[in-house]
Amino acid sequence: MKKWKIKLACSLVFFIQIQLVLCAQDTKKEEFILHSKDGFDIAGEIEYPNRQGKFPTAILIWGSGPQTRDQEISGSPMFKQIASFLNAKGMAVVRIDKRGCGKSTGSFKAEGSYTTRDLANDISLVYSFVQKHKAVDISRIGLIGHSEGSIIASILGTELPGLNWIIEFGPSAVPGDSITAYQTRLNRLKLGMPSEVSNAIGKVWEKYFRFIKDGYQNDSAYYSIGREFLIAHGLEKDDKRITPAFIDQLLDGYKTPWNQYFFNTDPASFLEKIKIPFLAVFGGDDMETSVNQNLIPMYSALSKSGNKNYRIVILPDEDHFFLRYQDKQMTKHKFGEMKVSARLLNLFADWFKTNRIL
Repeated sequence: MKKWKIKLACSLVFFIQIQLVLCAQDTKKEEFILHSKDGFDIAGEIEYPNRQGKFPTAILIWGSGPQTRDQEISGSPMFKQIASFLNAKGMAVVRIDKRGCGKSTGSFKAEGSYTTRDLANDISLVYSFVQKHKAVDISRIGLIGHSEGSIIASILGTELPGLNWIIEFGPSAVPGDSITAYQTRLNRLKLGMPSEVSNAIGKVWEKYFRFIKDGYQNDSAYYSIGREFLIAHGLEKDDKRITPAFIDQLLDGYKTPWNQYFFNTDPASFLEKIKIPFLAVFGGDDMETSVNQNLIPMYSALSKSGNKNYRIVILPDEDHFFLRYQDKQMTKHKFGEMKVSARLLNLFADWFKTNRIL
């Protein structure tokens, strides 16, 4: 009897080990480093099902900020989760470290050393690499862009030969200065500012955004706007707290090439030219790229394109990141234990089936 139990235990251990080995071999992963024309190393990985064949392929494009290939938000690797889901459905997935992050070279300092256009060039480089990969079905390569990544996907949707499809979630369809003005206005509402104060501050923001869009002319104009900004908040004109150092603390972060490009770029101008299958997903509670601000411009631009295969979806009770903890919004989050919304992932899968990508 004891021998039988020992044999059974050994068999179970062996079975578990076999299962673990099989699970570990469900996919193949290959790392790569590409060299951009402006001298940076762009590091990433491609992961695909561990079997013979060529697979539909998704290139994931991060939102703003210092993102690695995982796009970790609130301690949770949302891009890694999306990749695992798509791998299990039979797709190859490509993920990249942004310039200055992870294994990619360069520096990241408030996105001050590059623009969204530069990042689009990096993704274009990755696309060329992917087209030549042995596991990739070149007739089914697409882009999945989140937030700023949606702008990159829209740009490349007009440029990449042979691109087959695009998904954008948390997408933008208006210029960056409009996005930022909307966000700052919401913040003032949350703070309960009187409308006359909020409106005065909003006018100074608009003036500052025009200053950035036109290129940083000189320090004198910058600090003059900074004075107006502080006075609009309630300081007296001769208040000693109005100093260059204080103004820099509040406004210096916008004096970057990234912001100038972001403020001047209208994603609708690219969306109007996209002809391939296209899915846009908004979170109903997104305060970053809100439905109120972006839905109609998105619809209008895609309608102008003549694209017969686009879909726009609003997922209620989802925010900008589509992350949940025990099926609650990210606002009810638990650091490191957030999961990408199952509704979002299943929407992706259903759309792929409808469009014969999977």
